[in-house]
This record gives sequence, C-alpha cells and structure tokens, in this order.
Amino acid sequence: MKKRLPWLLALLVFALLLTLVWRASWRHQVEEQELRAQQQLQVYRTALESEITRFENIPRALQSHPVLTRALQYPSRDDAIEQANRLLQHLAQETGVEALYLIGADGVTLAASNWHLPHSFIGQNYRYRPYFSDALRGSVGEFYALGATTRTPGYFFGLHMTGPDGAKGVLAAKITLLPLEHSWQPARELVLVVDREEVIALSSRAELKFRTLAPLTPAARQRLEDARQYTPMPLTPLAVTYDRHQVEWQGEQYGVSELALPRLQWRMQLWWPSRQLAMNATQLSALTGVGLIAVLLLLLYWRQRRRYYRMQLRARSELEQQVMSRTAALAATNRELEQQIQERIQAEARLRSMQHELIHSNRLAALGQMAAGVAHEVNQPLTALRNQSVNTLLLSQHGRHHELEASLQTMGRLIDRIARLTSQLKLFAATRRHTRGQTRLNEALDNILSWLAPRLAEQRIHLERPTADEVILPMELHALEQVLANLLTNSIDALTGTNPARIIITAGPDWLQWQDNGPGISPELADKVTEPFFSTKQTGHGLGLGLSIVRDLVEASDGRLNIQHPPEGGIRFRIDWSNHDPDTH
Repeated sequence: MKKRLPWLLALLVFALLLTLVWRASWRHQVEEQELRAQQQLQVYRTALESEITRFENIPRALQSHPVLTRALQYPSRDDAIEQANRLLQHLAQETGVEALYLIGADGVTLAASNWHLPHSFIGQNYRYRPYFSDALRGSVGEFYALGATTRTPGYFFGLHMTGPDGAKGVLAAKITLLPLEHSWQPARELVLVVDREEVIALSSRAELKFRTLAPLTPAARQRLEDARQYTPMPLTPLAVTYDRHQVEWQGEQYGVSELALPRLQWRMQLWWPSRQLAMNATQLSALTGVGLIAVLLLLLYWRQRRRYYRMQLRARSELEQQVMSRTAALAATNRELEQQIQERIQAEARLRSMQHELIHSNRLAALGQMAAGVAHEVNQPLTALRNQSVNTLLLSQHGRHHELEASLQTMGRLIDRIARLTSQLKLFAATRRHTRGQTRLNEALDNILSWLAPRLAEQRIHLERPTADEVILPMELHALEQVLANLLTNSIDALTGTNPARIIITAGPDWLQWQDNGPGISPELADKVTEPFFSTKQTGHGLGLGLSIVRDLVEASDGRLNIQHPPEGGIRFRIDWSNHDPDTH
C-alpha cells in the first residue's frame, strides 16, 4: 500500500493539473468568442438600423404632397384617388419601398402603390394596427408584423396627415427585411432578432422565425392577437435547453451573445457553436498531458540510452552487410539489363527492315489499285464516246444537223471528262484529297445522262429526279459527276432483267439519296462492297472499284456514305454532309 501511494498522489496531481488547464482554456476562448460576437452584433445592428432608417423619411417627404392631401380631402372623387395611386406606385418603384398607402381617419385604405395588384391594400381596414393609432394621434408609428393582406412580414411606418379641409389620415409605408435576413444565412452562427414578447421576428434560419424563446403568457398572446401582429402563425415555443449562457438546440450547443436594439424594444442575439470550444480545451489538456508524459518518457530514454546504443551498433553492422549483398545483386541485375538492351536494339533493327519491305509492298499494291481505278473511270466515258460517235454518224447520214451539233458538244464534254480523269491521277493515289465545293445537282445529272441516257432507254428504266434547279450539293463538279456515274452504272447493271425498273433520286441542301428496285445487296456484304476490288458482279463485268471511288470522293468532301436496305426491296445509298447522324428513313 505504501508503494502505491506515491503513484496515486502523482495521478491525482496530474488529473488536477489537466482540469485547471481545461477550465482556463475554456474561459479564455469564451471571452474571445464573446468579444467577436459583440463586434458581429454591432455590424448586424448597424446594417438593420441603416436598412430601416433609409426608408423612414419617405413618408415625411410626402406628408404635404398636394396630390395626397387632395385625395384625403376628396376620397369619393375617382380622379383624385387615381392620381394618388399612380403617385404612390411611382414613388414605391423609385425608392424600393414594398408598399406606400394612404389611410383615412376610419382606418380604410384610400390609395396604395399596389392598387393594380391582386393583393391591393385599397379598401382594407387597418385601424387595429398600432402604427395607425400612433400616427393618428400625431406621433410617428412604427410596427413589425405579418402583412394582413399579403401574409409577408414587413416593417411599417405611419405618419399623421391633414387635408386642406382638416381631414385627418395616415400615410403608411411598408418595407421588407427579407434581403437583409438572406444576407445573414451564409453565417455559421445563428442571428436572431427577438421582440419584447420573446417572439423571434427575424432570423438567419427560416425554421426559427416566428417561434418563441419561452411560452407566451395569456396577456401577451391576447396583445398579439388584438394587433394581428403574427396572425396566423402558431407561435410555438422553441425546443431549447438553457444552461447559464449556453443553449442546446437540435443536438447542438450554442453560446448566446446579446445586444439591445432601441427600436420596438427588440433584442439581437447571436448563437455561436460552443462545442468546438470544449473540443479545443480538451485538445489543449490532452496535449498538456501528452507533453508531461513525453518528458517522463524522455527521462526513461536517457536511462536506457547505453543499451539502445549497443543495439544500434549491432544493427549498423548488419545493415552494412545487407548493403554489400544488395550492391552485388544490383550489379548482376545491371549486367543482365545491358544484355537485354542489346537484344532489343537488334530486334528493332530487324523490325525497321521488315517495315521498309512492307512499305515497298504497299506502294506496289497502291500503284496497282490506282491504275485499275483510272481504267475503271476512263472506261465509262470511252464507252459513252463510242455510243455517241455512232449516234453522230447516224445523225449526219439523216441530215439532222441541229442534233448533230448537240451530239458533238456531248462528245466534247466526254473528252474533257477523260482529260480531267487523266490530269487528276492523284485522286486515286490519295483518295482523301479534298473535293469540297458547290455544284448544282441537275447540272451534274444532265452531264451524266447525256451519254448514259441510251442505256436507260434500252433497258426501259424509269428515272425519277429532282425537278428543282436550286438543289446545290457541297462537292466539286467532276467529283459529283464521278459519284453519279458510278451509282447510275451500278443501278443499270443491277436492274438488268427487272420489270418495271425504277431509279429514284431525291436531294436536299446537305444530302443526296439514290434508290433502285433491283435485287439489292446482302446485309452481310454491306461493309465489304466499298472495299477496292470487291464486286458482286460476274467475273469480267467489273473491277469492283465503283463504290470504293464513291466512298472516297464523298469522305473527301466531308460527307458520309450510308448503305440502307429499304423494306420494299432494292438498295438505297444515302450521302449526308450534315453534322448530325444520317436520316434512317
């Protein structure tokens, strides 16, 4: 027991010391927080009084206005009331007052700034309001309450008025304090304005507004009901627990700082969270305890220093041995990495050699594809030129010189087309050349039909084309001619043996649609038909480059080629230059 007594006394002194540290820290923090709270309350009070003061002189400035005194003198004249309404409306809009209104001696509102609104004050009797009775007796009336008509809270001013004939009345103004309350909401603390009946009139938290800090006495509740100050609010007491200057609300502890307001015997309170102060005091006490324990441990450390020193020497020796072993392992790993690097360099050299061989093979394949594409494109106008020369000979034999001139012009255009094809071999060598432009669809169709129309007539194919000349597509003329020629040739070949045979061409500013009623293309082959040298025709009847050229020309003009399978059969090619997805219909 005697051996334990010193330890018990030490623990008691340690606990007492920590308690004194906690209380001193708590008291110091509360004093600082109270000082800051009073400074904040001064700022809030100044803002509130400034908001009220900047409007209280407006009724004084209008007290002797002739329009208002005339309305008070002649309340039954419509023109006088209308002038007063418009004057009050204009002044309310200019000054920012929520409402300005003129009340007769009987308490009935004669004119108001909100005369044109659904909740107008005109005709309302405010005789029960204290600001009215105070102003009618000659003093300035001030009152804060819920609006009896609008049900929105506001601060009311009332000022005595006298007409030329001695008629008495009150000029009242209502201002709103809601923007001021909203400016309090970002604060971490709670800001309250409490009236003399312990009702919270203003608050930074909506759930606190129009609650009471204590239950209302019957007399106080009767006074509030007589003035209808907060009707129809229930004015239920706030569920708070008081402990000296501390309040507990919704599980949170607050310190309360208060400042008196001269107006209406209000009090402004600032509830600041106090739980953090207790935590800070606890942390300081804990740090103090940790510091004392650290000092004790330091003493023990110095006592065991020699033993730790020997252990450190032993550990250092073992560490040096581990370092030497690890260094040898790293050297071996470094040699292995150097060998791998040499192997990687040799592999990269072999890869570059294989890439050069592959590029050479690709160039040869591209050259073959380019030659086949040019042969495919030149073959069409050559065939048309052959047909046109036969027609020209027949026209010459029959003496049809006017048609002979048109046929020769067509042959000239075909020769120009062959010249363009041969002069633009790079179109096949680099299919991504830019072909964006502006071309009338009917002009390109006329050029193509001038040498392919005989084949349409021979197979009795009906061609439906746009009749409007204003359809302009975003593609160069020669590129659009190549697209139309390839699509038309493919459709003519596909419609062989089809009766009736029909080709339908529709177009808009940014799209072109080509459809025939032939056998169509199998959906499984839709992604392959635009590849070079792929053809669904019999051997010897095509090179398989037509749709590949069409796709490359369309994409070179920033368009998209979409192959569709309409439910009625056949095939549909949709070319779209717009920014949205192609229309599926």
